[in-house]
This record gives sequence, structure tokens and C-alpha cells, in this order.
Amino acid sequence: MSGDDDIKPVSTTTPVEKEYHDLQSRPLGTPTGKDEKNNHLAKVVPVSVVPGDEIDDAEDLVAAEHEFTPEEYKRLMRKVDWIIMPMLMCIYGIQYSDKTSLSAGAIFGLPEDTGLKDGQFGNLAAFFLAQYPMQWALQRVPLGRGLAACCIIWGAMVMLQGACHSYAGLAVVRVVLGWFESVVTPGFAIYTSSWYLRSEQTQRQTMYYSMNTFFAMVFGVSIYYIALDAQTRGGLAAWRVICLFLGAITVGLGIIFAIFGGTPDEVWWLSAREKRMAKARIVSNATGGGEKHPWKWKQVRECLKDPQYWLAVAINFFGDIPNGSATTFNNIIWVDMGFNNLDSILFSLPCYAITFVCVIVSGLLIYKWPKTRFPLAILFNILTTISLLYVGIASDADRWSRWGVYNMNLLFSVSAFILYWPMMSYNVAGRTKKSFFGASNLISYCAGNIVGTQIIRPSQAPKYVVGLSIAAACMFLCVFLTIAWWWYYAWENKKREAEFAASGLSVEEREHLNRVAGETDMTDMENRHFRYLI
Repeated sequence: MSGDDDIKPVSTTTPVEKEYHDLQSRPLGTPTGKDEKNNHLAKVVPVSVVPGDEIDDAEDLVAAEHEFTPEEYKRLMRKVDWIIMPMLMCIYGIQYSDKTSLSAGAIFGLPEDTGLKDGQFGNLAAFFLAQYPMQWALQRVPLGRGLAACCIIWGAMVMLQGACHSYAGLAVVRVVLGWFESVVTPGFAIYTSSWYLRSEQTQRQTMYYSMNTFFAMVFGVSIYYIALDAQTRGGLAAWRVICLFLGAITVGLGIIFAIFGGTPDEVWWLSAREKRMAKARIVSNATGGGEKHPWKWKQVRECLKDPQYWLAVAINFFGDIPNGSATTFNNIIWVDMGFNNLDSILFSLPCYAITFVCVIVSGLLIYKWPKTRFPLAILFNILTTISLLYVGIASDADRWSRWGVYNMNLLFSVSAFILYWPMMSYNVAGRTKKSFFGASNLISYCAGNIVGTQIIRPSQAPKYVVGLSIAAACMFLCVFLTIAWWWYYAWENKKREAEFAASGLSVEEREHLNRVAGETDMTDMENRHFRYLI
């Protein structure tokens, strides 16, 4: 199948395809003999561009949803959870630890050993780009193999970072590292949607998002003793040992994922029946999975017209400005509060532990009460704003109160963003659109982090009032952006429900067409049967 936007209709029509097209082309209002005043509305889903063989395959998979018993599905998911989730959790956790290796290096001799000048350290944290080409490439190869290869290469780059002796060398390594590490968050979101129902995705994604703080805690202790040993015994600089240590673990995890990771069609540890079961189980998502698809530019154009795209991009940019300053300068800020470089690692551990618990609890709350997602995100953004303002404005307070409140900022900001990211997998349909959507938001995330590395400057020490106040303003803006995102989903769902009421379709027909549309790579805007989860 080519990647062209316009695909010629097939010349033959199977009975199943004819029934499908009849349902799709039925003018709104006609089926029940009602007044035809609604006939001017658009067709429910435009499928004239979908080849017949794709529809047949989709129909077959939709029918397979009822071939298996609930007990069989439960057994399958227990098996999937025990194999897939530990890998995703470990890789996502080590990804964050790799990023913070730069922050740890800042207080263990990296600037001095590599001759960094003023401002160059902040620039190193900015070398995280290349989302679009990497997502384009990832869509054209088996998803599991692509993610594994990227993990191995970025781990090698973390190790190589420990061998650098100049700013130029660090810059080159950080660029390559950023290219391959950039696939993790959007790639994992698509990967999760290949295995789990929409109602399950937030819970699973928060499980591996929580590993950021869990691994930061575990490796924080490891890094502490590595640094202590290096300072006591001498030899290889502590920051170089940290890079070698983290990079080697990353490479090992990438190899494990290459063996066990993949979409249902890729993995070797499922039987043919189990593979069919795994794919049939998620047809109700209507978002497709992580299979290879040609790149469709019409889905990119649609994405650029989609309000949820721009709201997500804006939230990721403004909300990650504080994250960029925190990730890169946390240890430096704590040192300026009066802690020494080793203490700054130890005293970050309580915050990581509390954040880990909070992220897991947030995921469980959303699983049990899905409609709490947006209210919780708004609350967390408000609390983050307050904590940043306190640390900046109340800069004359004793160090322990500033330390405690600054840690709360990290807790609330992380908790807010783990509520946003799952929506990019379960509320966006179309393989190219999901890839472009995720890549754009990672670029926005990186851009926000880049700005964040620049708003806190050494000249602001030890209070950092200006930088922290800018960060607080960004988080407060996210409150209004979150409200707008919430309102858009509610408004769009209401409009689609009105279209459905006028169409005369039955609920069964709607659900059937919704599933087939998802399996034929239609987007959430093309498929008017699709409903956004809020």
C-alpha cells in the first residue's frame, strides 16, 4: 500500500464491504424515515478511500472480538503485563536517570574537566531534537525492533558522554543521544495502545512514568556512593563513572527489549491464537495499534488543524519550562540553599519517594474515576504555581522550608503531566497522526526544557527569584490551557452525539463502524463515531 493521500477505490465489492459502505453513505436522517432536513450534514465517516481488502481484514478482526471468553482475555493480559510492563518501566526509568546524569555531573567536576564556559552547560541540556524524522523512521520499521535499537544506541551515547573532554565532544554526543532517546515517550504511548484498552492505558502509562522518580531515588543512592568513593579514593572522575554506569544498564535493557518487546504480531512468546486475541481485544479503542503504516501527509495536515493538538503543544511548552530548569539545576539550587554536593543528592530522595507514590495513586484514581483527570491536573498546576512562588519570593526563609516547598513543586508538576500524556495515545487515532502528534509534543516538551535551562542563570544565585517567578507564571498559564482542552473535548463529544441522534443509526451500528474505522487507520476527526475520553 502506498503512502499517497488519494487511494483509488477498488473495483470489486464484497458483501461485507457493500454493507459497510451502505451504512457509511446513508444520509443522516434517512434511515428512520424522518424529515430529511439533516441530509446536508456530512457523512458519518468518509471511507471511499479505504481499499476493500483493508475493510475485509478489519471486519474479520472486529468479528474476532467475540471469539474469546473473558477468562481467556484475563489470562492473556496477565501474561502480557508480566512480560511487557517490567521492560517499559525499567527503560522509562533509566531514560530519566540518563538525563539527570548531566545534572549530577555539574556538581561532580564535569564543567571543570571539559572546560565548559558560562552558559555552555545549559546549552548541553538543550540538545534534544529530531522528533519528526525519528517518528517517521519508527513508523516504517517494526515498532518493537525500532524502540530496542534506539535504546541500545542512546545507552551507548551515555557511556560515550563519560569519555568526552571538551564542549564540542559533549555537544556531538548529546545531539546523537537526543535523537535516539526522543522516541521513548511517543513511541511508548503508541506501543501501549497496541496492547491495552483506552480505559487501561492511563494506569499502565502512569506505572512506567512513575519510574522516573523511582529510578531517580534508586540511582540517587547509587550515584551518591559512586561519587563518595570517587572523591575518597581518586581515580576516574565521579561524573565519568556515573555515565558509564547508567549507559551500560541502558544498553542491557535495550538488548532485553529486542528479545521480548514488540507488538502482538512481532513477539515470539504468543501463540497464533493469542496474537489474534491480543489484537481483537483492543478493536474497541478505534485508534489502531503500532503496526507499520505508510506515512500519510493528509493526517499531518489534519493534525495541524486539530484544536487538541495546539492545546497539547502549548501545555507541553509552558509546563515544561519549570521542568527544564528543575531537571538541570536541581542539584545546583540545593547547593545554593546551603547543602553540599553529596547532601543535595540525599535530600532529594524523600521527594522522589513521595512523587512515586503520588503518580501511582493518580493513575489508580483515573482508572476508577476517569472524570477526575482534568480537575486533578488543574489542581496540581495551581499547587505547583504556589510552591514556585514561595521558593522565589520567600527566599529569606530558612533552607529547610524552602527545601520542602521546592520538593512539593517537583511532586505536583510531575503528577500533572502524567495525566496529560496518556490522552495522546487514547484520544488520537490514525498511525501517522499519532506519530506526528507525539513528536510535536516532544519537540514542544524539549523546547520548554530548553527555555527552562535559560531562565535560571548563575547570576541569580542564591535566590533565583526571577527564574522561579517565570516558572510559576508558566504553570499558572497551564491552568487556563487545561480548562480549554477539557472544554474542547466536551464540546466535540456533544456535537458528535447530536450527529448520531440525527443519523438514525443504532448503537450497535455505530460501535461496529467505530471499530472498523479504527482498524482501517482513520483519524479521530474522520471517524465521527469516535468519542474523546474526558
